[in-house]
Amino acid sequence: MSAATHRPGRQESRQDSAVAPSPSRKRRRLPAAVLPALVLGTVLAVSGCSVPGMPGPTGAPAVQQVAVVETPSPAAGTSASQAAAGNEAPAPAASAAPTAPAAPVWVPVAGDLSHGTVTHTLGAAAHNLIVNYWMTDDAAALSPNDAPIIRLSAHIDGSPDGNAIKVTRFNARVDALGTVLANDQGDFAVQPPFSYSSGVVVPANPTAHSTQVLFTFDLLTETAPGTGIYTRQTVLDTVTIGYAVPGTAARN
Repeated sequence: MSAATHRPGRQESRQDSAVAPSPSRKRRRLPAAVLPALVLGTVLAVSGCSVPGMPGPTGAPAVQQVAVVETPSPAAGTSASQAAAGNEAPAPAASAAPTAPAAPVWVPVAGDLSHGTVTHTLGAAAHNLIVNYWMTDDAAALSPNDAPIIRLSAHIDGSPDGNAIKVTRFNARVDALGTVLANDQGDFAVQPPFSYSSGVVVPANPTAHSTQVLFTFDLLTETAPGTGIYTRQTVLDTVTIGYAVPGTAARN
């Protein structure tokens, strides 16, 4: 056969090779609906973020945001510590510790015999009964623990008229202590030139600032000279002993 002879088998083979692509060039086309889902999955995988309405990267719902309430700033001129203290509840008041009672204040009392002696004039009917009191103790150093002695002398003043005047009872007592110091009963002339004299011991009075002594004189006065008829009269008098310094009980 000549060179021009037609070989149909080889020509078809070249045509097939030119038309059909090689296996390495073949690409698989995916449906268009699948591409967005793949892109979204890729973005979620890379960023680790969740999409609203869809589960987060761990599969749990997205965490909701918590609203933050702002605290107003302290007023001008107020420090932070003062503002914090103003918001705190007031601390309970501490109970005061018991304190020992204060020692009583001593107030010295000036008694009737602060100068050592005193004279009282007492009315006795138509006359006056003059009573002189004195004390030998130092009034400036007397305390409630002491027991001073009061001495006295009583007489009727004025010119004698011839009528007899006498003391029939002399009594001395301290009512605050319920103590009778003297109770002398008899007939004792007190018209001039006579007088009645006595003395009493004032007992200690530990809690007192002073002690008052009550004196009682019962007088009989003759109505006329030589008649033997008398009138009775009771004359009262008081003398206060003041203490200049406190006693043991007052110091405690």
